[in-house]
Amino acid sequence: MIISQQYTLFDKITVKAQATMPFEHRKEVDLSPYNTLGLPSVCQYLGRFQSANDLQHAFEFAQKERVPCFVMGGGSNILLPEYLPGVVLISSDASIHVNGDEVTVGAGASWDNLVAETLKMGLFGLENLSSIPGTVGAAPIQNIGAYGVELDRFVVSVEVLDAQSGLAETLMADECQFQYRDSLFKRHPERFVVTRLTLKLNPRFEPVLAYQDLQTLPAQSTASAQGLRRAIQSIRAHKLPDHRIVGNVGSFFKNPILAKTVIETLEQSHVIHRNARNAQGKVSAAALIQAAALGDLHVGQAGISPKHHLVLENRGGATLTDILTLASLIQETIQTRFGIRLEIEPQQLTPLIHAPNPNG
Repeated sequence: MIISQQYTLFDKITVKAQATMPFEHRKEVDLSPYNTLGLPSVCQYLGRFQSANDLQHAFEFAQKERVPCFVMGGGSNILLPEYLPGVVLISSDASIHVNGDEVTVGAGASWDNLVAETLKMGLFGLENLSSIPGTVGAAPIQNIGAYGVELDRFVVSVEVLDAQSGLAETLMADECQFQYRDSLFKRHPERFVVTRLTLKLNPRFEPVLAYQDLQTLPAQSTASAQGLRRAIQSIRAHKLPDHRIVGNVGSFFKNPILAKTVIETLEQSHVIHRNARNAQGKVSAAALIQAAALGDLHVGQAGISPKHHLVLENRGGATLTDILTLASLIQETIQTRFGIRLEIEPQQLTPLIHAPNPNG
């Protein structure tokens, strides 16, 4: 499961608003509805932005208060601490504007809603990216991709606020330095905030079916974009638990890339099968967890999903400590058994995890 990096922490803010205006915000806001893992968390300030100008005023407020600014997307790839100091910012721009075969979308729009809307408009290409959680503003940061399709093939431009210059800028696709799960924005997370995204789509449906899971689909599922979208939604639902039912952030560990000799040893020892790795040496972390017989492991209300061993669940009332303790136990076991260190995928706000809550 590919989930985009969705959050940017600005400890040192250089942006200054050009004209002083009030920054509308709420204090001491419960963030548990804003993260798909459902962790209890309270932020010091919560504000929303529609434009780069709104961001400038928010940054000015943060400078005045001498607190960090934290730009958050859909909450599907984050481990929130119990108290988050500073200003949390969420885009409220969910606008979708169409000009021929080009679509400009606000950073606050739901990514999956965008996929659905473009198909209704007769603009195709995004169907393979169905059911990816999160917001449009998050998509270009990690150059999201799934089932043989990556975002960068559609990007015309990305509108951002550059925190170094304090200016709103439009970066063309080649300036975004897109690579596999990578971009200029990911490499410079404290510099850019995405505000809008423009994509060029195809007025003709041309299915991309190279991915293995799609090659065996019946013809009626691939005859239309809506049919392919439904098939991909079904595949994802079968493989992964729904965060709306059981809190989770999708894949909790990255699939490790291992040397050929290590993979051969794992296969010879029947730890993994050949289908648990790819030609580039990426090995299924879920297969390693399953081989270590950790499926029933849990800490408090945090457990490993029976649906997919790469997913850690909040079964109701789990805390960040529960989740991280469970993750640590998994990492230690895999390290001891197989000599492999699993890396946590969702973002951890390490500098802020131990921040004191002024309310006790």
